[in-house]
Amino acid sequence: MNLKNRLGICVGPFSNVKQGKFVRYGPNRLNTNTVAGIKDIYAQGKNVRKSKTYSAMVHQALNTLTISDPKEHGRRRRVISQGFSDSAMRNYEPSMMVIIQRFCDSLLQASEEEKAGSLASWKPARNMSQWCSYFAFDIMSDLIFGGKYNLLEKPTYRYVPGVIETSNVRISALLQAPTLRYGRLDKALFPKSIAARNVFVRFVGRILRDTLKVDRTGKKDFFAVLSSAKDPETGSGFTQEEIIAESTTLIVAGMSADTVATATTALFFYLSRNPGAYVRATTEIRQTFSSIEDVCMGPKLNSCKYLRACVDETMRMSPSVGSSLFREVQKGGAMVDGEFIPAGCDVGTPIYSIQHSAEYFSNPFTFSPERWIVGESGATQESVALASSAYVPFSSGPRGCVGKGMALTEMMLTMAVVLYRLDFKIAEGDSAGGKPDAEWGRHRPNEFQLKDHVTAARDGPVLHFRERAI
Repeated sequence: MNLKNRLGICVGPFSNVKQGKFVRYGPNRLNTNTVAGIKDIYAQGKNVRKSKTYSAMVHQALNTLTISDPKEHGRRRRVISQGFSDSAMRNYEPSMMVIIQRFCDSLLQASEEEKAGSLASWKPARNMSQWCSYFAFDIMSDLIFGGKYNLLEKPTYRYVPGVIETSNVRISALLQAPTLRYGRLDKALFPKSIAARNVFVRFVGRILRDTLKVDRTGKKDFFAVLSSAKDPETGSGFTQEEIIAESTTLIVAGMSADTVATATTALFFYLSRNPGAYVRATTEIRQTFSSIEDVCMGPKLNSCKYLRACVDETMRMSPSVGSSLFREVQKGGAMVDGEFIPAGCDVGTPIYSIQHSAEYFSNPFTFSPERWIVGESGATQESVALASSAYVPFSSGPRGCVGKGMALTEMMLTMAVVLYRLDFKIAEGDSAGGKPDAEWGRHRPNEFQLKDHVTAARDGPVLHFRERAI
């Protein structure tokens, strides 16, 4: 069996399960696919801890993502959340807007001959997986470290998203099959991942050296916020080692190849293949904002309910993390959806699976932003509430993504600017969707194809852009 290709089958919908709410995923591992299971596994105060398998993600020091102790996690989260506060977001916004405009400019790059043509001419095709990764990395490096690595305009550091993705292939396998570490079998199976990890570690070292050389006085980036933030309960802040550990984690799990890049790429895919949604979202943005300078955080952006529904539906269809975020049951056991689970077992809910469950979503494999808006296409308060209960792209509970608000704001701002400034269409030969003759689960042409490598590996869509004619 090809491990890389078959892991995706294990997190797919439980359509072949004839009875029962649990699937044995591996030795002492259970998956469940119900909202009750989500609450019993991930809610506050449950008798579980983050699975020991997350140790595969540790490099030198623990961070908020890998710490299993609830008290220590709570302390760190209280500090790190200050970097995602409303006031911090307002400080980040000017830099974000500069990079978003640069992203749009990069999508319009053309030869001198093409530049001399009509404003309405379509520009050369862009693979949006690549360009969204460059964009998200530029945002991340600027907002977290105050660094200007500028992947959108220069090729020097464009290798970085690729080495993160390659390195994560091994990590994702260890998270799902931790016994691969015995006898260092993982190193024999994934030599390219080991090599990529070493390249990435060297790059992280460069970023940290560059950052630590700069006087942080007056700086407003995330690194500066963490340097001065204090736990409101204890008054203690982060040590330099903790700041480095948390900042390094955010390169991968925070705002780079994970949520923002994947979700933005997927949104381009679904809008380009659903003309009705594309026209409606574009019309909403162009009627809400009077000029490109008018596009910013605030009430107007928050009023764009259809664009937000498109973002939510995209993250339901193609979540950045699709598999289970396992929790280990502690001494005394735990009740999960009415069943007693003994201590030592890992339990989880696959995010992709529950977000495609017909129990909570009608026509679960259809891209339908209207399902999130009461009164649209038969959506009721009850149906929206039911869907929301099973919608967990950022996980849930006290271990849910601390950067959720920033990620959503970044996606909304980015797509608002893109839809205001640009038109786009599918390029000939694009193949980012499934193939009818592919294996089950990869056969849907209108579903953006992701591979679960901790962060989501992807390719395409390939699109043409042009400046909007005003």
